[in-house]
Amino acid sequence: MTTMNPQNVQENLETTEQEDDSDPETLESQAGPWKIKKKLQIFDLNKRLLVLKRQAERFVLPVLEASDDEIEKGYEVDIWDVDTKTTHSLIFQKRSKSYVFTGNWNEDFCKRRDLKLYDTVGLYWDPSNKCFDFSVLEVRKDRV
Repeated sequence: MTTMNPQNVQENLETTEQEDDSDPETLESQAGPWKIKKKLQIFDLNKRLLVLKRQAERFVLPVLEASDDEIEKGYEVDIWDVDTKTTHSLIFQKRSKSYVFTGNWNEDFCKRRDLKLYDTVGLYWDPSNKCFDFSVLEVRKDRV
């Protein structure tokens, strides 16, 4: 049995962030408003929600009024939880080959919504309210 030390965990996170957009665990919705659908992985249940570069370039960056420098440093965005009707602020930031939502992601979403491994969440830009809408789209089957 192999044990994971902190260095292995960090290497795994870096490898995951560098994967191309063929990641089978990240889904794009063709129907409905949800432009980004994400089946949560272990690394999404910690401090940040990973968004693949392709998705960020198509669905996030075009709607933000932010410079590349602001995105590199971290840009604050509002997120409307359509299920609980609450607003939260997260930081959208560029990482090596991907983008992440950080800030209070763990507290405001993972813990508050009791998100678990393989739950599916969705995001899309709401132009009328100038924020991202968030929803838990599917709860892992063994939790229902």
